[in-house]
Amino acid sequence: MRLLSIHIFKWRQENPILLGSTTELSFLGFIQRRVLREHINFNSRMICGRANPGDRSAVHLENNQGVCYIAIHPNTFAVTVVCDPEYPQRVAFALILEIINTFLQSGIQWESITKDTDLKFAPLETYIRQYQNPAEADKLMRIQKELDDITSIMHKNIEELLKRGETLENLMQKSQDLSTVSYDFYNRAKKNNQCCKLY
Repeated sequence: MRLLSIHIFKWRQENPILLGSTTELSFLGFIQRRVLREHINFNSRMICGRANPGDRSAVHLENNQGVCYIAIHPNTFAVTVVCDPEYPQRVAFALILEIINTFLQSGIQWESITKDTDLKFAPLETYIRQYQNPAEADKLMRIQKELDDITSIMHKNIEELLKRGETLENLMQKSQDLSTVSYDFYNRAKKNNQCCKLY
């Protein structure tokens, strides 16, 4: 089980503003790490832009490559967590809840930010290390009864977020998060029928 990334956004429909992120991809080689980081950034931003304030969702990525968990606070502060498919949903949402509470109590002025930035929210690095072992993290979070409210979480596939006539390939071409190398890698893998398994 792996926790791959945490992203925090100021939610805007279709084009959320990235406030900060961290990844744990040390198990990959340098080039694979770069390509996967770009794909995670792309998926996190797209999923955030297609959700709405107040939503809590688990979006299964293409070819069962992972799951992107998202929650958007009604004030438009959003958190996405990308994990492999085996990572426990309960722990992913516990992490998101803790990040939202910690960030909103930190006093960081984020509401007026209008473009991608890195707020250097130090707890992100701590959280990505602490939550690599979900069993240990879950023990710390048992006292939070809000975690029992999992029934309201919608499960979606990445294809369900696409609008009529949209394709994932077209969105990737327009994306600011993917380099040409990452996009070409995705296309070659699909053409070779290798199901583009990145992680």
